[in-house]
Amino acid sequence: LNEQIKKLWLKAAREDSGEKWDTQEEFIERFAELIVRECVQIALDERVAEEEIDKEDDIEDRCYLRGNNGGIVDAVIAIKQHFGVEE
Repeated sequence: LNEQIKKLWLKAAREDSGEKWDTQEEFIERFAELIVRECVQIALDERVAEEEIDKEDDIEDRCYLRGNNGGIVDAVIAIKQHFGVEE
């Protein structure tokens, strides 16, 4: 397995108190939620800070970057809704 998946697998296998999950179903749900959250965070990390966008001289570049940021946020919302992951 990929190292990131192993980390998420181990994280899902224990609650904050370090106890094991009682059922396989709970484990699978937690593991899937962690994967979705990790993917969402990776997408959000691709956004460009407004301060950086404002430094762009070309208005088309600024519009593109703002649109790109908006697309990322739209995709994150759609992914969270699709998988039923809340904040």
